[in-house]
Amino acid sequence: MSKSIKLKNIWIVLGIAFVLINGALFYLYPGNFSIFAYVLFLFIPLAAAIVIIFTRFSLLFIKDIEEEKEEKKLLQERQRDIFENITEGLVVHDPRGKILTMNAAAEQFLGIKEAEIKTRPVEEIKNYSDLSKAIFEDLKEGEIFEYSFDKGSGEKFDYQIIKITLNKERGESLKIIRDVSRSKYLDRMKTEYVTIMSHKFLTPLTNIRWSTDFLLGNSADAKKNEENLKNILNNVERLVKLTSYLLDIAEIEEGLFGYNFEKLDMSLLIEETVKNFSDDSKQKKISLIYHKPKGGHYLVSGDRNRLSVAISNYLDNAIKYTPENGQVEIFLGKTADELKVSVADNGIIISPESARLLFSKFFRDKWAKSLHTEGSGLGLFIVKNIVERHGGKAGYLADDHRGSTFFFTLPLYKEKT
Repeated sequence: MSKSIKLKNIWIVLGIAFVLINGALFYLYPGNFSIFAYVLFLFIPLAAAIVIIFTRFSLLFIKDIEEEKEEKKLLQERQRDIFENITEGLVVHDPRGKILTMNAAAEQFLGIKEAEIKTRPVEEIKNYSDLSKAIFEDLKEGEIFEYSFDKGSGEKFDYQIIKITLNKERGESLKIIRDVSRSKYLDRMKTEYVTIMSHKFLTPLTNIRWSTDFLLGNSADAKKNEENLKNILNNVERLVKLTSYLLDIAEIEEGLFGYNFEKLDMSLLIEETVKNFSDDSKQKKISLIYHKPKGGHYLVSGDRNRLSVAISNYLDNAIKYTPENGQVEIFLGKTADELKVSVADNGIIISPESARLLFSKFFRDKWAKSLHTEGSGLGLFIVKNIVERHGGKAGYLADDHRGSTFFFTLPLYKEKT
């Protein structure tokens, strides 16, 4: 109820009380009261009632004012919290380009604090970074301005900037900055991946067709026929592997990548997996060494097949990207809470800008592409998901003098109580 309505109701109550008191006095004591006595008898309680009512009303009025102040303060705090915690960068500036306020996301994008930027001239702010120059572009109302730049590390940054007029009279504008680098990167990777996978399927299919045509030609050369049959088999295996990767990715993203957890000895599992790569390593004249730990059990709760896939992916990459007469080593160690599997090689070294993207879907380092064009960019992504599903972490370490080391950790097996 508003204050004006409350005040109106008070006056109505006072008026009714005045009429009732007068009526009662004249009815009970007609002509027996002097005017002075009547005024005293009537005025004193009436004045007391007015004082009490207005005191009460004043207290309520003061309370309402305090509550309004408190609500206004809380509203301002909420608005500030929203402004500060929103993931988009928000920058407010006047017509001359003076920064009036900005949130934490904008500080991160621009690489400068609000307190610092307020003390700098506009031209200096514009030249501070590529992005700070972009926010002062002459944009149309509501227009989405796409801006991309490279910080020199080879990594591309993509932003969207939107202008909203806050106050036409003062000429104050809000610039909304969105970091769309990740989504743009994924779009580029998907486009590149579709192209790569098309070639990867097309190449073995072409080889199969060529070999099949040769066999259908009724050639009497048995040796040539055998070579073509092997060629068909090898290319079919390549297609099966690619298809398997694609199915695994689909199951991972849909949450259907099933696991059958059991008590496993990782040392034995690594030993079994390493044996499967002995022919590949001998063919390339690579020393494949498993530094089997002496004594003790290296037990985990895990899926035998999935963890074997993770180890196999590491070994396959190590052998593939290590030159002839190189060396691949497998290490197994543990702490009080977890064990660590490492696969080290003396092959190519991953570029620093690529290291943090290695386990992303579709990603392949530029050096890896130059050496082996048939890579799918899915193996490490699958490893990461398998390991994380087991409660561990997958990672990479670079050694400029040695090569690359890929590792993953797993929690040690604990008996259920």
